[in-house]
Amino acid sequence: MKKFGAIAGSVLLTLSLAACGGNGEKASSESKVTQLTVWNDWTEDRPENKVYKDMIAEFNKENKDIQVKIESIPHDQYETKLRTQAAGKQLPDMMRVWPGARIQPLVEGNALLPLDEITDTWKDKIPAGIMKDYKVDGKQYAIPANISETSLIFYHKDMLKQVGFNEFPKTYEELTSLIKALEAKKITPIALGNKAIWPLQSVYISTIGDRFTGSDYLPNTLKGDGSFKDEGFVKALSVIDDLAKSKAFNEDFNTIDEAQSRTLFNSGETAMHFAGSWAIGPILDSVKNIGEIGVAPFPSFDGKGDIKKISGVAGGGIALNKDLSGKKKEAAFKFLKFFYSDEMYQQLAKSNIVVPENVQLDDSIPAIYKEANSFAQGGLAPVYDATLTPELTDIINNGLQSISIGEKSPKDIATEMEKQLEQQKK
Repeated sequence: MKKFGAIAGSVLLTLSLAACGGNGEKASSESKVTQLTVWNDWTEDRPENKVYKDMIAEFNKENKDIQVKIESIPHDQYETKLRTQAAGKQLPDMMRVWPGARIQPLVEGNALLPLDEITDTWKDKIPAGIMKDYKVDGKQYAIPANISETSLIFYHKDMLKQVGFNEFPKTYEELTSLIKALEAKKITPIALGNKAIWPLQSVYISTIGDRFTGSDYLPNTLKGDGSFKDEGFVKALSVIDDLAKSKAFNEDFNTIDEAQSRTLFNSGETAMHFAGSWAIGPILDSVKNIGEIGVAPFPSFDGKGDIKKISGVAGGGIALNKDLSGKKKEAAFKFLKFFYSDEMYQQLAKSNIVVPENVQLDDSIPAIYKEANSFAQGGLAPVYDATLTPELTDIINNGLQSISIGEKSPKDIATEMEKQLEQQKK
């Protein structure tokens, strides 16, 4: 019995050692996997969010030695948490960010890792004029996934043909002639919903202003190298005055919202609708004969400005934690190259999301999407409410509404904005 007990003990010891060895190998295998966490606001059931999540799932499938964990936070809470955690130096490995004034504090707080080591990946694919939205002091901190164009002109081709226009006007003078011709036929020219007071600024002035002043004007003025009393800027504001006085809009344009105005256009009650790339999907879903819908950029003014440019801003991108190094940094770089690839941009395009890369699109993609997507390749002009301070944004938003109903003049608004700018300098 003692001999049997000794043998049994030996067997148990062997099994125990084997089991420990197995766990050790498993632990060793797991330790070789580089874990990365990405914070984001992809909580809503939207086509682009599905694309992003699918790309991460595919990356994890193809890279067994790297695993990216998704942590989604509701949008309304996301940026507050991001700023709070950044202040406490407790950011994740990767995080969703937005350009301009929204990424600036993270860079100034030394929270983000520059991506200059890998930006050649997108050198011949994404225009420099779009990549610059994520540059701070000459360094690149994220890659744009999509673009929000804010000044597209959608139009019913048949309505324009009724008044002798077989193509969309190339100049503002031609556009005013079109408006007069439509008025004469009792057709409302443009559907506008300015109840929320931002469309006249974001959709109209962001591009109109750029045509008169150029893209450097707005940032230079904010830095103190320009004035809102600039003749070109006042002329840009005057265009809104001209359009309102020419009865270019539906009569209730200041009491209905942007979505309601789009419904007027979709139902054929107006010939045109000025909106951003966010309107492409709803229009495609609502209009019966999509082949009869055209899209165009805002025309030129006596040859002024770069007609190839359209106001817009790069959408969300993924930035990296400044503390990443070694294998984690290599893994994160590998992930970004995979994520911001032709495959992702193709998938976004199929969901009618405008993308920064000039992707090859097949015949299944509607023509108006292809055209809208191509406009971004000419570069992006600054969007006013994405560039101005909140105080200046309030002045121009309310001011444009006042201009549209004849309460204030373009010079009045320019003077108010200049006064606010002087206060901000103090």
